[in-house]
Amino acid sequence: MANRSERTVLFLCTGNYYRSRFAEIYFNSVALRMGLPWKATSRGLALERGVNNIGPISALVIKALAAMRLRDAEAISRFPIPVALEDLEQAAVIVALKRAEHLPLLQERFPAWVENVEFWHVDDAPAVLNLIEREVMGLTARLIGGGKREEPAAEDSVKEPVATTKKEVSTNASVIKVGRETKGRRGKGVTTVFDLPLDEAGLLDLAAMLKQKCGTGGTVKDGRIEIQGDQRERLIAVLEGMGFRVKRVGG
Repeated sequence: MANRSERTVLFLCTGNYYRSRFAEIYFNSVALRMGLPWKATSRGLALERGVNNIGPISALVIKALAAMRLRDAEAISRFPIPVALEDLEQAAVIVALKRAEHLPLLQERFPAWVENVEFWHVDDAPAVLNLIEREVMGLTARLIGGGKREEPAAEDSVKEPVATTKKEVSTNASVIKVGRETKGRRGKGVTTVFDLPLDEAGLLDLAAMLKQKCGTGGTVKDGRIEIQGDQRERLIAVLEGMGFRVKRVGG
């Protein structure tokens, strides 16, 4: 049973078989590691179109989760579920994975909810799970620190204005700081990331991702992240891409 203090993110795709299922499971793994009071679920907008879907979930999702060592037996074993009005009403944030594909379905079946949905641009294709990972991390950052998602350029033909989420996260976002330290390090400086609104587990998780992005080592110390070398420009770009508000400090 979900904690009463938890808020829900609802991921929508067409068949609730591939994209939204991966987004749900991956988001929940990130939220758990970071200690966030959020829980994801997922539903389908048009299950009748998934006539060729075999089994409860795409084998590509199972394979990807296994490679990431993510295990959620209950989420993997359940069959696709059609979205109901109750699902929309209970969600604090609603995400549809593909604007051009899902906006028309929402306009047809749940027109009153269109303006409450955040739309991504994730195709129904085998190689999109990495994109979903990045989008989920960006969403997580916005849930933590506030701010809005920057709408990327897309080839979608639908021209309606981009909608916002049902309940806006706080716009009074905290500003995280990125600096550099060399004193006492024998000439080998580190880039520091601090004033992050994360607990220890969240800092470790984010640090691991930043080290991977920079291709170097690092650590978490005294509530801040240290990355080897002068990585300020790269880290600022990565963090801003995740939705954080970032300030460069020092020289």
